[in-house]
Amino acid sequence: MARIKSNLQRIFYPSFDGGLNLSVPPESMNRNELKEAVNVEYSSSTGAMTVRGGLFHHCQTGIYADSVAALPGRRGFLIMGHFISGGQRIELVRLFTWNRWEEVSGSLTGNGKISVCEWDGYYLVASGGKLQKLRTRNTFTLETIETSPPRCVQVFVKSGRVGVVTDENVIRFSAVGDCESWENDPQDDSTGQYLEVGYKDGMNIDAVIPLSRDLIVFKSPNNEPDKGTIFRITGDYPEWAVLEAAHNTGTFSARSVQAIGNDVYYGTVSGVASLSAVTSYGEIQATWPDRKVSAVLSRIMSADAELWSVSVKQQLWVKPHAGSNEVWVLDYGRGIWTKFEYSGEVIYADGSDDSVYVFIGTSVYEQVDGKVTDTNDVGKEQAIMGKMRMCTLLTGNQVLIRRAFVSFGIEPECRAELRLGGFRMQFSHDTTPDYVCDNDIEVYEKEENIGGEVKAVTSRRECIVRDWFVTPEVIMTGGGCSLSTMGLEMSEV
Repeated sequence: MARIKSNLQRIFYPSFDGGLNLSVPPESMNRNELKEAVNVEYSSSTGAMTVRGGLFHHCQTGIYADSVAALPGRRGFLIMGHFISGGQRIELVRLFTWNRWEEVSGSLTGNGKISVCEWDGYYLVASGGKLQKLRTRNTFTLETIETSPPRCVQVFVKSGRVGVVTDENVIRFSAVGDCESWENDPQDDSTGQYLEVGYKDGMNIDAVIPLSRDLIVFKSPNNEPDKGTIFRITGDYPEWAVLEAAHNTGTFSARSVQAIGNDVYYGTVSGVASLSAVTSYGEIQATWPDRKVSAVLSRIMSADAELWSVSVKQQLWVKPHAGSNEVWVLDYGRGIWTKFEYSGEVIYADGSDDSVYVFIGTSVYEQVDGKVTDTNDVGKEQAIMGKMRMCTLLTGNQVLIRRAFVSFGIEPECRAELRLGGFRMQFSHDTTPDYVCDNDIEVYEKEENIGGEVKAVTSRRECIVRDWFVTPEVIMTGGGCSLSTMGLEMSEV
């Protein structure tokens, strides 16, 4: 026994703000990093790793989505979808404005992925055919702009002009202030213009991203984004300039690129890359914010990968391929990666004010912090399972774990446990009674929430866990559960 006491070590996990790290073996990880982080996210308000919010069924769309595009200003999204009636496929367009679904009159002019921008109090929509206006006052109607180019793949606004991608090299611009005027008058600089990007370079324009006063253009050969080039378009006609910003890197499509602040994130065959502030584009190479998870992401990213900005959470969501029920989540303010899993394929995700909306199947759900369960489209509740797996304790000798403690938050209807080999340590409110001020009524026995947010409590247990290596795991069932810190007393034997 004296030998055990002489080499007693206290192993402390002060936080888990290192997030996922899949780039090194479990025994080489830092103690704030995780080998597995499923259905958990870092909480900036508590500093704890918290189980994601549960899904509340918001509404049924009644259609299967073929393409979804965000409305600028976080106002909702536009969906092009279909349903089957009498054995026939019927296509239609609907608009979701966070509060409800709206039917949209009219048909799209193309059958490609839709792109939306805001213009003069309404929206412009490109779908591979002629450009269209989407009016949202009184009625929701698509009106075709007959004077637009016949093929409009993407639409955006730059310096008072509407821009559209028309083929593999060309971007067409409308006259200044007029989305219906596209003809060029050589004597008038304010009329319609066009710009060739990477003339005859054998590549296609995959995406155009407005950023500040510039445009970032991604081009690549067919199905080879790793051999692409990124261009930066600066200035306005007639003084605009096309600069090459990065070589041998590119993205899959407009759906795999997101501008967030002064950064552009984009999906590649090697994972997720980013470009930094506008002033640096002419000089820099791509950086890799996914370096801790790229070993896995690079194996599962495909040409139909999608990136979504959930700004209310300061998160970038990465859907690696079509059909995926999982979303990789980057807290881009802190560089923390985790992963969410759902019961069905996520079609789209976005947020407004303090709400996160997730489109799964034919339904829209609101992801609510602290909600214990996921509710499906028929009202059935399903518990959310959060899982964290820490670094492996490996010394070369057998180790003996004698005590363990955790600091956590948990709702009364939730469950959580620490697993050390065959040892199980349950987290519960009755571990350490939680009082409000000097009141001796325990919070968790009251029906009303007199204590506000769930408070952290600490649980300690003695245990005997002896093995050549130990990998702690924490399983939390129910949204709102959280883990702040953890510690172990260990000896080598």
